[in-house]
Amino acid sequence: STRASSTSNNASDQPDTSRPSDVNYLIHWMKENILTERVELFMEGDTVRPGILVMINDVDWELEGEGEYVLQDGDEVVFISTLHGG
Repeated sequence: STRASSTSNNASDQPDTSRPSDVNYLIHWMKENILTERVELFMEGDTVRPGILVMINDVDWELEGEGEYVLQDGDEVVFISTLHGG
């Protein structure tokens, strides 16, 4: 399976190899390593917030097991926001 990786040598940035590289892992890795502000626009609790569509290889993640889907080499995961201002 594929793990998101960091260019930093900081031990806290290294992937947790004791668990599968699933979409839940990817979401939390992105929160800790990529998102720099307004995390609440992407996450609510332990998952993406309502209004964020998650596509795995052009298929809705609900059909793939949502966060439990184990990532494979070559998978494409896309997050699409349907949230907009009023």
